[in-house]
Amino acid sequence: MSGPQTKTALRSLFKSKKPPSDYPREMILGDLIDYRTGSQIDKALAVFMPGPNSFTGEDVGEFQFHGSPLLVQKMLRSLFAFGAIPAEPGEFTKRAFMNGKLDLVQAEAIADLISATSEQALSVAGDHLKGRFSSAIKLVGDPLRDVLAEIEASIDFSDEDIQPLATNALIESTLKAKDSVSNLLATYSCGQVVKEGFKVLLCGRPNAGKSSLLNLVLGRERAIVSSVAGTTRDLIEESAIIGGYRFVFCDSAGLTDSTDVVEKMGVELAKERIPWADLVLFVVDASDTSEEWQQVLSYLRGNAKKIWLVTNKIDLNPNAFGTFFCDSTICAQNFYLSARTRDGLQSLMEALAGELRGHLGDSSAASHLVTNERQRNCLLRAEESLRRTVEALQGEVPIEIASAEIRIALSALSEIVGETYTEDILGRIFSKFCVGK
Repeated sequence: MSGPQTKTALRSLFKSKKPPSDYPREMILGDLIDYRTGSQIDKALAVFMPGPNSFTGEDVGEFQFHGSPLLVQKMLRSLFAFGAIPAEPGEFTKRAFMNGKLDLVQAEAIADLISATSEQALSVAGDHLKGRFSSAIKLVGDPLRDVLAEIEASIDFSDEDIQPLATNALIESTLKAKDSVSNLLATYSCGQVVKEGFKVLLCGRPNAGKSSLLNLVLGRERAIVSSVAGTTRDLIEESAIIGGYRFVFCDSAGLTDSTDVVEKMGVELAKERIPWADLVLFVVDASDTSEEWQQVLSYLRGNAKKIWLVTNKIDLNPNAFGTFFCDSTICAQNFYLSARTRDGLQSLMEALAGELRGHLGDSSAASHLVTNERQRNCLLRAEESLRRTVEALQGEVPIEIASAEIRIALSALSEIVGETYTEDILGRIFSKFCVGK
């Protein structure tokens, strides 16, 4: 419970020798009381945390009792009878923000902590909750306020022109801030990978062993495996944690010219998924004597972001090491394995973890990753305004424009941490939270 009636609720709904409201932050043993009947609901613990030194900044009360769904229902009905109302999604965190206990980046980080599916995502959310990303934003904004003060002083005293050296210093400061914003923007793709996972598409001709490889990576039988070519018709998408990072694997139909209507649809779905993937694992059959796989590779070359050649079934053709190879201008790496014997699988798994580790390594720091579209949009607006500020300072447009643009940039940066906001922004952010968080 959070709000001004918390003390009264504790006195009405909890009976003990020591009233929790008189002993802040101390767990008190007592009885939960049904407000409607006065009867005991359960033996429980209660604690009172007075504002402003609580999570929400308001008086907060908490009950801990046995986890029976029926007991929870009875307690909720008792609370509602007293006059409490159910919390909206994210309402406790929203109240913490409104009461100055958190900024908006930290509030978003709580939602990210709750939904984190990998060690890396958990680490980034934790850093954001500690305020490290917010500090980076404020470091960009502070010098810009000095620049704004200089510009506005020159406007107020227009008969005294800014000296060339001073103008150059203002341009240099603005460009430095713009570079900082651009560097933050460049981390967005890494932030998305951390939150949503590194997308890997298993692609190749029919019966190359794509589904077998998916099952191996996942450590369970997710896809149907058969010696009959064309078993996979639809897209199969599953996630896995490798080396502490989240990967999203997608198995697809074999790329081939087919007259079968359903298989043809599967092939089209597979082709549509190629641009989606951060990495395409092009799986080939080591026992395939035709050269059709090279035609498929040629198609992938013009559509995929990055390709690794994975030669499967090397137990059927030990000479595959010399026969199946993809030049570095087309495939970034070559791997040889047997899904049946698991030979070579560990090397592929280690390479996948290394790929993501390298992908995130130059992201300035995990604590500075841009992790959502709202933050990115604010930074884009700030970057564009700072570009126009530089143009104004260089004399291409009136100096008053520089003042207006730098204010827009500062407003966009303030919006990231929530120093400026609208109810619409808050509604969109907190509606994504779990109820009661």
